[in-house]
Amino acid sequence: MRVISVVNYKGGVGKTTLTANIGAQIAAWGKRVLLIDLDPQASLTFSFLRPERWRAELAEQRTIKQWFEAWRMDSTVPPLAPVLTSPSVVNDRIADGGGRLDLAASHLSLGDVEMNLAARLGGAEVHRSTRHYFDVYLRLNAALATLPAPAYDLVLMDCPPNFGVITRAAVAASDQLLIPARPDELSTLGIEHLQSRLRRYIWEFNRIVDLQSDLHPTVRKLEPVILGVVFTMVQYYGGQPIAALRPYIAQTRQLGLPVFEAMVRESNSHFAGAARAQIPVILSEQTPHALGWELHRLVEEFLKRVRTAAS
Repeated sequence: MRVISVVNYKGGVGKTTLTANIGAQIAAWGKRVLLIDLDPQASLTFSFLRPERWRAELAEQRTIKQWFEAWRMDSTVPPLAPVLTSPSVVNDRIADGGGRLDLAASHLSLGDVEMNLAARLGGAEVHRSTRHYFDVYLRLNAALATLPAPAYDLVLMDCPPNFGVITRAAVAASDQLLIPARPDELSTLGIEHLQSRLRRYIWEFNRIVDLQSDLHPTVRKLEPVILGVVFTMVQYYGGQPIAALRPYIAQTRQLGLPVFEAMVRESNSHFAGAARAQIPVILSEQTPHALGWELHRLVEEFLKRVRTAAS
């Protein structure tokens, strides 16, 4: 089971779009995929479920928020399976391929969990206290460990647009990271800042692993692999990104991060329509050929990079 977090310090860069389309296509190819929505905006959740169904069946007891709140110190880790759901519309579409797509839905009050976890660490100055460090940052790792093996081939986690406690917990549970970005100045700055925060967090986590090796001998150091930056909302002319975007693409390559060759063009109407239909664009029969081809190319490159990183 490969666990991959989709992360960026900035919102509005296509995190949810990538997560939904990559996950759905891999499931359509016969794999078992779990999507975990960690963003309080719940956009991934509402990409597969109508809000009325979410309110009636999930909101009170079956979201990732309730899983976090069920955690009790010094007790058995609550199983993740009871909060999972199988979105019927997309699963009907992919059924012939033998795959399955499940979802851990988010909650609009998931931000309360973020604040509670930060408080447990000691507030904003989390480096001053490490007493509950692993208790907090390994929670998602523990959640995934409750799933019966081999439950899923792939787990994709859609993280909030920040580098807070929940995003860090996702990184700690991940084998690999995927970074979506728009080819513009703000996104380029955001990638650079995210890169810095990632390095600092991994250094801090691994340092505490060393310091507390006698208390937590089973905790392993973090070594997540960055699969690469995927550029989204790209405007094309003549079969390539317009001239105004190319400097930002080149600038990102200079940061030393891998960059996907495949990119996703700007197509707000189709992506918005897919959310209403509860079918990702990559599986829709109404998707324009160019957009569908780009998304398939992206998923193929994604799988190739996953295999390379895992070998």
